[in-house]
Amino acid sequence: MTKEQRAAAGRRLRQQRSKLGLTREQFAFLADVAPGYYGQIEVGTSQMSVDTLIKLSKASRLSMEYILLGEEDRNRDLAPIQAMLARCSSRELRLAEQVLQLFLLRGDL
Repeated sequence: MTKEQRAAAGRRLRQQRSKLGLTREQFAFLADVAPGYYGQIEVGTSQMSVDTLIKLSKASRLSMEYILLGEEDRNRDLAPIQAMLARCSSRELRLAEQVLQLFLLRGDL
C-alpha cells in the first residue's frame, strides 16, 4: 500500500471509531491491538498485517474491502429497517440507537 492508501484506510477507521463513540485506546482494546500501533495505523504511518486487518474489521464492523479500498457493499437493502424506524417515537429511536451501538460493539458476532 502507498502512504496515501494507508492514510485513507486510517481515515475510514477513525471515522467509524468516532461514530461508535470510542477513544483510540478503547477501540484498540476492543480490537486487541496495541494503542500506539493502532494510532499509527489511523494516521497512515504503519502497515498492518492481515491478522490486524481482520481484528480491526471485526471491531469496527467494517468490511476489510471497505477499510482497504473504500468500497462499500451496495447490495444491502436497508428499507425494512428504515420503515420500522420511521414508525418509532423519539424515545423508541433513542433506545434503538443504544441497542444498535451495543450490538455493534460486540466483537464476537
